[in-house]
Amino acid sequence: RRKSFFGLSGLGLKSTLHLDQQDHGASNGSGGLQPPKTLKKKPKHIRTPSLFTDLDHPDVAREKDANSPRPPSDPPRSSSRRPSLSMRAVKRPPSVFESLKNTMTRGSSEDLLGNGLSAGGGEPLSSTSSKAPSIRFDHVLEATAGASSSKAVLLHGEVQTSAGMFRKKKEYLVLTENYLLRYKSQTKAAENFRSIANPSTRSPTVRHGSMPSIGSHSDLQTLSDSSGDKDGRDSGPASAMTLQFGIPEERDTWLRRIRSAISDVRSRETSYISPYNLENACRIVERDNDYDPSNCAIYKVVQRQQAVKSGSRSSSDDLTKVASTVCFLAIGVHKVHLIQLVKPVARTSSPSLAPNHSQVSHGILTLTGIKVSSQDDTFELTFRQPLQKPRILYLASSSSHEIAARLHWCENYLRPECGHRLFRFVAPIEVEDLLAPPADSNLEEHSCLDRSLIAYCVAYGVNPSNIRYTINYQCEDAPRFELLQPTDTRRPNYGPLELLAISRALRYNETFRSISFAGIALDNINGLHDNYGQEHVCTRTKRGTPIRLTPEELSRSSLLVQEIRALAATSKKLRRMDFSGCVTVKRTTAAPTEDEPSRVSEIGCGIVEALFPLCKHQTTNVDWICLNGIELTDTDQDYLVAAAVDKSCHFRAIELSRCGLNDRSMGLILDALRAQENTLESLEIAGNAARLNPSTFDSQLAMFGFIRKLNLSNVSRTSGSEPFLQAETLLVWRLQELRLSGTALNAATIDAVATYLAHPQSASLHELYLDNTYLSGGDIATILHSLSWDHTSTRNMHLDFSQCLLSKGLEKVTRAIASNLTPSHLSMRAIEYKEESQFRKVITALTSNRNIRFLDMSQTALPGDAGDDTCRAIARLLSENSTITELDISGDDSRLAASKFGPGINEALAGLKKNKTIQVFRIEKQKLGFQGASTLAEVLRENRTLLELHCDNNEIPLHGLTDLVNALIDNTTLVYLPTMNDGREAAFKSAEATMKIMGETDPPVSPTNSKASSLGGGSAVRRGFASVRKSTQRATSGSFTIQDVQTTHRLLTEQWDRQCYRLEQYLNRNWSLLNNIPVNMEIEDEKFERPGSVGSIGKMLEQVKYDTTP
Repeated sequence: RRKSFFGLSGLGLKSTLHLDQQDHGASNGSGGLQPPKTLKKKPKHIRTPSLFTDLDHPDVAREKDANSPRPPSDPPRSSSRRPSLSMRAVKRPPSVFESLKNTMTRGSSEDLLGNGLSAGGGEPLSSTSSKAPSIRFDHVLEATAGASSSKAVLLHGEVQTSAGMFRKKKEYLVLTENYLLRYKSQTKAAENFRSIANPSTRSPTVRHGSMPSIGSHSDLQTLSDSSGDKDGRDSGPASAMTLQFGIPEERDTWLRRIRSAISDVRSRETSYISPYNLENACRIVERDNDYDPSNCAIYKVVQRQQAVKSGSRSSSDDLTKVASTVCFLAIGVHKVHLIQLVKPVARTSSPSLAPNHSQVSHGILTLTGIKVSSQDDTFELTFRQPLQKPRILYLASSSSHEIAARLHWCENYLRPECGHRLFRFVAPIEVEDLLAPPADSNLEEHSCLDRSLIAYCVAYGVNPSNIRYTINYQCEDAPRFELLQPTDTRRPNYGPLELLAISRALRYNETFRSISFAGIALDNINGLHDNYGQEHVCTRTKRGTPIRLTPEELSRSSLLVQEIRALAATSKKLRRMDFSGCVTVKRTTAAPTEDEPSRVSEIGCGIVEALFPLCKHQTTNVDWICLNGIELTDTDQDYLVAAAVDKSCHFRAIELSRCGLNDRSMGLILDALRAQENTLESLEIAGNAARLNPSTFDSQLAMFGFIRKLNLSNVSRTSGSEPFLQAETLLVWRLQELRLSGTALNAATIDAVATYLAHPQSASLHELYLDNTYLSGGDIATILHSLSWDHTSTRNMHLDFSQCLLSKGLEKVTRAIASNLTPSHLSMRAIEYKEESQFRKVITALTSNRNIRFLDMSQTALPGDAGDDTCRAIARLLSENSTITELDISGDDSRLAASKFGPGINEALAGLKKNKTIQVFRIEKQKLGFQGASTLAEVLRENRTLLELHCDNNEIPLHGLTDLVNALIDNTTLVYLPTMNDGREAAFKSAEATMKIMGETDPPVSPTNSKASSLGGGSAVRRGFASVRKSTQRATSGSFTIQDVQTTHRLLTEQWDRQCYRLEQYLNRNWSLLNNIPVNMEIEDEKFERPGSVGSIGKMLEQVKYDTTP
């Protein structure tokens, strides 16, 4: 008889699955479950059952140690990878064709208890395993033995597993405590389970004389070399089986019993995912910078997606077109990851799921919906990025309840201050019992602002490090959140997603009493609409009070309006919002119609539309709104006037500087603000085009009784001799700040201001700005005399009369300064002196003054460079004055004007050696150079009072910076010194210029050239080679190559970076000493880092040229 290679005994279950009569009898006697009869010769038209691994652990195929217990009767596993091929064990081998047939149809038994089950809802009922059986021989044996040990049959019956146009496939399923087994028929199931009735009248018998067929157990085919069992590697594809029922009650019964079995198995098992797959999933999450061992959860899920196109007719064939993907759902710190299984090595004949190695991530804060089915294990997760359509994940898992609870906790952890859920949460009552309590937002500063901001940035796909902000605690309505310019200088403005992340992170955060976006462009979200979802549209406050606007009004607004409205409505402590210079009004051209031609429309700034209706309806506590630098359209003015006339708005301030208001709009707004007479504290209308009539304007201002700040800078007034402000009106208020910068003041107005300053009612005034008002020296002297009505103490006030005509009546001013009639802070910037002697008189008066603590004399314009007498006067000011603590004598280097003291200032700086009071000294843009840096270095070696030295933009070279840094070795008080970035840039430019000059002046002299010139009478080939050698020699000897330029830049950068590093070390040491923080006085590697000498650029280039690589 013809022998079959596949029928060799080594491929059969000779030692493990062979059932002798004694074992059979013992099994029958104990009443246990009869083992599967896999050694019996089967007819060719009957397919034998096979056992897969435990489906609750679909990854057991990847375990290094099997989880299922090995029966005591199992012999030791062979150490070799393949069993021996023994011919003695063969009695009736099957044919080769039957073996090949069974090879193509192996995998007739599926283990389906590991993943989610679905039913109803338009989805076909399915039960999907996450792993196929192992291709390793020992795992097959263990799985079979484990199946045999599951004696209790929970449910069994015939079901339809597939359907097509020409045939329907039915199989008999047996559900035990640990396995879901499928058989060809009930007869085959009855042979293995005594509790299942045999459809035949006779009981099944065992044919002990039959020999095994290699196709009788499909898992044994994995021993073939072509199966991929290489070197003992773990593998196994995921597989799925669709169950179809004609009776809903039968479907529900199977679903209920399978889910119950899964729950029981999971409650008994300690390991849920194999270490191999767990490590692989963790590494994928870690590569996405989202892994934290203490904040990561991984689940096994099935992702289902209907392959039939919407709108087409469906049939039973569509059930086979449902694409199912078994994967891991990893919930990291900020994202939800869908991780596909590792590609298997072995083949499988069961309905194998196409392996896909793509990894999909969704931000947790983009989650807009969670829907958990109460009938089966399916659940849906909906994610939506801003300005994009939602993406729905149809998933199923036996851990659906735990996944929903985990996502709910993660969302609350990342948004701890959120007043209510910002996503739909539909789940059975069992899930509500699993929800964790709300996260505590007091564990981190600012109510976990950084946590929420980073989470939003990661979810929206933007870089969190590009966002900069600061918290100001030294201001009114502190703490104050201030958004700064982006870190990336190549993109000066924030993008739409970055702005949305910032604003949504600030929602519900009640840490800040002020929020400032001043100077930050918000045009990217002004007029921008998100038409794909409304989950972030704020409809009620944090306490649940609904916003008194219709849903249509809330949803049709632009994103800028929605975000500002949400910020104002969701924080009870927020009182002030600053949007100065944030929005540029956009003008759009409407499409022309038959009735009216095309016209230009303005969409408005959006800020007024967002805030003032809330103030009118008392939905927010914001009562200080800054709109400076934003041009208000007619629509914006309508919103503003409608809210201002309502007394219940209780506005404290509406800042309207540079808003493009004309006479009509200014009058309307001032009349409307009369309703806020008892609450208005600040009025800023500077820089508008409106011309104010002094008589009318004074009567409008007299209505307000609690004004603290008044800004009338750069205001136009009608001509007349009457004062712009009456002294009686000023005396009604307790002003703290009065700004008249750039406004022409006549004599009557100056007298009114002087009268007010001479009255004790003005004691509350701390800031008075009269700069660029064309005041003469006599007018300034009048102001100074008015300030000194109380000669017992120094007036604590900042007086600014910069850009005034100080030369007229200079004697009066200098006498007032020398007589100590000045306040504590004095600014006199950009004063132009026609004669140098006038400036010396001012310096002499300031030297003897004992009231000034802050003095700003920057941008002083002299007829020429300061002479020796002037420089000696400055030196006496620096050495003899004993009250000034902050001094600014910086210059100006603009295109229109240049104001510098000249080289004599370097010697004048030596006066700082004896100074004992100046703590902050500013001397920028004075072209100090190396000589000035050396003088400052000498000052730092002796002065122990100076804390900050601002000397940037002075063309200080590298060796000047080195001298300054070396001076800090013994100086332990200075905490600020710039890194001279302008000197670094100048060094690069100087190096390039020097290289160019050296290349032009160095003649290319070489004997090769003279030799090449004598080849003129030679052949053309020789002349060509000579020309090449000549040009090459000229390039290498007479100029620098690109490599030389790069080397020079690298050397310069290294030297500058070395000195900047040393500077940082010393400043950190001094700052720690200033704040009483223990610090090591010795700087590490100081001797190594400190250069012995700094060579010139010419020497460096000579060395670079010497080391040139040809």
